[in-house]
Amino acid sequence: MKTNPEPSSTRPTVMAVYYPHWHRYDHGQAWKGEGWTEWEGLKAARPRFAGHAQPLRPTWGYFDESGPALAAREIDLAADHGIDVFLYDWYWYSGVRNMQEALEQGFLQAPNRKRLAFALMWANHNRIDQFCPEYNKPRNVWLPSRHSPADLERVIDYCAEHYFSQPNYWRVEGRLYLSIFQAARMVDALGGPAACRRCFATLDQRLSRAGLPPIWWSGMVGKVEEVKLLAEAGFSGVGDYVVATAGKARDDGTEEYTAVMGAHTHRWGQMVLGPLPYLPVVTMGWDTSPRCRPDAPWPVPPTERAYPYVPVVVGNSPERFRELLGSAVKQLSTIHRQPNALLLYSWNEWTEGGYLLPEERTGTAYLEAVREALGLAAPPSMR
Repeated sequence: MKTNPEPSSTRPTVMAVYYPHWHRYDHGQAWKGEGWTEWEGLKAARPRFAGHAQPLRPTWGYFDESGPALAAREIDLAADHGIDVFLYDWYWYSGVRNMQEALEQGFLQAPNRKRLAFALMWANHNRIDQFCPEYNKPRNVWLPSRHSPADLERVIDYCAEHYFSQPNYWRVEGRLYLSIFQAARMVDALGGPAACRRCFATLDQRLSRAGLPPIWWSGMVGKVEEVKLLAEAGFSGVGDYVVATAGKARDDGTEEYTAVMGAHTHRWGQMVLGPLPYLPVVTMGWDTSPRCRPDAPWPVPPTERAYPYVPVVVGNSPERFRELLGSAVKQLSTIHRQPNALLLYSWNEWTEGGYLLPEERTGTAYLEAVREALGLAAPPSMR
């Protein structure tokens, strides 16, 4: 069996964001209470307006994704529908880790793990209470995120031992793919582009001594202007985590998916002109209302909008998602820079309204959209 699956050369590699927050873990229970998981927010979600599809109802129920049996089921479902890589959100705060159980105890222990590759996106933002926080009030900061060359060495040593040495860790041009969520912030914390580039070179030497290849650094960007900074800092490529808005929210607190589709193509057009290879994202949906308190006002006044109290995208459908995916595949076919890949938002961001896992209303229709946009045959179970 292949250990680092690669798609056909005629289609891009398909990555899917994996949000590993659907199990009990010590920090989460210390912050939110014994037995807490983020499923609680999804269960308590309620419709905010006519036709609002809340609460979501996962077909598999409110399952614990940190065990190998459920991970194996996810792997088979993803691989059967054209997904090649799970991009795991990963959390590290000066040596303090949390939410790694889904990857380390689930995916990496699954008997069929070789069917998918995996990679990390270091979610290097402050760990803040964004799970039904008080409306229009300051948020609790649970763990601040800081960067230093010494801490980065610890990060790379841990990743080398636990992840990079795995045969199905995803590589680009033979290099280890590592995505940084707040990339410009990391560059600034390390002392600027030149200092960041020197740090990357030192880390690559460290990996070489461990018998591992260098890193293909990918930076998530908020502004197009950040791409030049990341190029100077030694990043290999850039990407987006999500395109959640076109800036066309209505007074009722909703925004049409068709507008967000247009925002995607506009963003792709901007980013491909930059100095670094761009990995486009395709967003399935956006609805953070399960992370809002049930008694919070709706619609939220524009002057008081702050995550998660932000507009909901409506009108998304498997058919429109497939159309947007087709546009992304077509765009990538005209670009001859690595990685020939796209990112799907998201495999399981249920409380942000981004999910490919089956839900009672749509079943596996969003996964079928992925398979169809790639021109793949139906999996054996559907033939």
